[in-house]
Amino acid sequence: MGGRARGDSWHAAEARPRGDSTEERSHLSFDAFPLARRVLDGIAAAGFEKPLPVQEAVIPAALEGRDLVVRAPTGTGKTAAYLIPIIESLLDSGRPARFRPKVLVLSPTRELARQVAEHFALLASRTKLRAAVLHGGTSVDAEDTELSGAPHLVVATPGRLLDHLRRGGLRFSALTHLVLDEADRLLDQGFLPEIERIVDQLPERRQTMLLSATMPAEMDRLARTILIRPQRIDIGRHAPRETVQEWFCPVPEEQKTALLEALLAREEGVEKVLVFVRTRGKARAVAPALARVTGLLGAELHSEIPQSERTLTWRKFCAGELQLLVATDLAARGLDIPMVTHVVNYDVPNTPDDYIHRVGRTGRVDRPGVAFTLVAPHELALASALEEAARRRIPTRRLEGFPYDFPEEEDSVLLRPRKEWSRARKLGDRPAAPAKKNPFTRSGRLRKDLREDAGETARPRRKSRKRAERKIKNRKLPHERRKR
Repeated sequence: MGGRARGDSWHAAEARPRGDSTEERSHLSFDAFPLARRVLDGIAAAGFEKPLPVQEAVIPAALEGRDLVVRAPTGTGKTAAYLIPIIESLLDSGRPARFRPKVLVLSPTRELARQVAEHFALLASRTKLRAAVLHGGTSVDAEDTELSGAPHLVVATPGRLLDHLRRGGLRFSALTHLVLDEADRLLDQGFLPEIERIVDQLPERRQTMLLSATMPAEMDRLARTILIRPQRIDIGRHAPRETVQEWFCPVPEEQKTALLEALLAREEGVEKVLVFVRTRGKARAVAPALARVTGLLGAELHSEIPQSERTLTWRKFCAGELQLLVATDLAARGLDIPMVTHVVNYDVPNTPDDYIHRVGRTGRVDRPGVAFTLVAPHELALASALEEAARRRIPTRRLEGFPYDFPEEEDSVLLRPRKEWSRARKLGDRPAAPAKKNPFTRSGRLRKDLREDAGETARPRRKSRKRAERKIKNRKLPHERRKR
């Protein structure tokens, strides 16, 4: 990836803002920042009263024009934290030319891209700034019409943005800001090659911000490549917030729906329930079953549903017209769904990061929330790994009076003390590693684990004739070039 000269550019300044409690930040207001009156009026119109910790740390640094790497838990206000200083910088930058935006925000999903554009419209409601959204599932010609209207900010998924760049209908010669929102999710979905191709076409003089709830090694390497002397802002602990009450609920796989019905029946204040499943097929099966047994109005949300229906379902759930939403990890990151009272991991998440993002859908903005993780016997390994990564114990809940139907061998494991789960993890449910087809190493020696059985008399694997001919040919090529 070409572009900006760096040298020893990774000098991250650690930001340590004040704590998350309301008392510690009650005296702060957005008036304390050097923001124009139009921006402050837009912030007030959007319903923001006081800056959250991530906004308190990011806004001043972004107004200074510094590159930023921001790590903060899900639901802490990262979107407004980078949009507010961008809006301030755009006020005096003049009107952009057609197809030449000044700000580019890359988003991993269509839903998050639309949500960022909606937040921008709210915060910039007292200005004449405009935004355009580019993502799959919509007409490219309609998006071209939006771009011809000279938007100041473009929010796009990487794949669709590259489509517009190939068509030649988009130029970044006037770009001043690049934002990678939910950067870890972008990398999880394999967008790194696309990001590199996009960054190669951007001006070297720009402000770049990476925002995420986690910091995998791949993102750290990306930051070293595309940022110059970034300031690192680290907000809060990287685990579900203290307002979330977490539970592991052991249950046989076939009884998960029945147990969830019983759990919700005994819970108080069930208003919105967000259920995460691992696959689209399970979402299609679980959504109607849960809606039937719980009596809640529900729907499913996954990538096979047309974009228009997904947007409508999400908006109904946000508005409270639906009380139950069964989703894949499509809804786990970035989406701002207000007032989710309960999150249910119907399937144990595959990684600790996925767990943090899922559970982060509830307990937002200091509101209480509950997170249930239904753990079947074959998911003990994943559950144990979550606790090991978090370095803390998540309490187990067994519902009194529920007719658990564990086989004897499974019940004996799940009823053991938690410290023995890791032992069960080591003993069970992992498929054996496939045997290597070739019993010889690259050097031609018999593999060490087979020497005792087969003996050292076994002959090494012979190199193929084509490989030997190719090697000889490559050796002669340099001499032939010199002769010419």
